[in-house]
Amino acid sequence: MSGLCINDDFIQGDPENLPEGPVRIRYKVMELPVSLPFQKPPVDKPNPKQGVGLLSWSKDSRYLFTRNDSMPTVLWIWDIHQLELAAILVQKDPIRAAAWDPTCSRLVLCTGSDHLYMWTASGACCVNIPLPQFTITDLKWNSDGSCLLLKDRETFCCATVPVLPDSGDDSSDD
Repeated sequence: MSGLCINDDFIQGDPENLPEGPVRIRYKVMELPVSLPFQKPPVDKPNPKQGVGLLSWSKDSRYLFTRNDSMPTVLWIWDIHQLELAAILVQKDPIRAAAWDPTCSRLVLCTGSDHLYMWTASGACCVNIPLPQFTITDLKWNSDGSCLLLKDRETFCCATVPVLPDSGDDSSDD
């Protein structure tokens, strides 16, 4: 099991000499044990969000992701075939939405920033959406997994996503 989190030194090079433009972000594989961010539910508000607030099965039912509302920046990815934790994705901002590709075990998530985050069993990556003033607050796959609808508060865009080649690794039962 590996824990993945957004690296604190995500700006490449000297910040004083960077050209205007998108900031580069990358995941960093962390050694275990890892301390995960936790928020206590507010006691002064009625019906605070607690427990699992997001969860979904992958198309092949091998993986399940969960997000606990007390840990809104952490996404847990469970491998049900192996009955173990496959990965923990730790983001800098709360996870707003996550969805499995309808054709394979690829997960995308957003945090209300201009970045789209993707995970597969092979690893994780981050993609910058190059639209000015666009922050992804929700996302939906189309039925064949080739496009994503990315929603901002007032606008939306469609992003084409390359179809992943079939991998024998995902279908193994070892």
